[in-house]
Amino acid sequence: MSKVVLLVEDDEDNRDLVSFVLSRSKLDIELAIAENGQEAIDVAVKRPPNLILMDMQMPVMDGWQAIPILKADDRTKDIPIIAFTAQAKPEDRQRTREIGCVEHYSKPMDPEELLALIQKYIT
Repeated sequence: MSKVVLLVEDDEDNRDLVSFVLSRSKLDIELAIAENGQEAIDVAVKRPPNLILMDMQMPVMDGWQAIPILKADDRTKDIPIIAFTAQAKPEDRQRTREIGCVEHYSKPMDPEELLALIQKYIT
């Protein structure tokens, strides 16, 4: 049975790149997409994914706002969330951990590295 990864990303090029990388991998993954934090919450509550890749800077609602909401909801609190962001300062990494992320992955992405990280949390 496919594992579901929810990619929360407002940048179309980044969405396309992650989609391409996952489609070329040997992993049995269904990619769900949300373009902001509010969409992510709506999608995750309706059909909880196995993993969330969350951009931290987006319009409408960013990852900094969405993650605490997901972590406070019994339906979504146990879903691992990886901060998927261009913010790479040590204080950003610490802050993403403090709000509940299992990892902090800095863009630009390395396809092999990203796939290894995804596999770590969906197997």
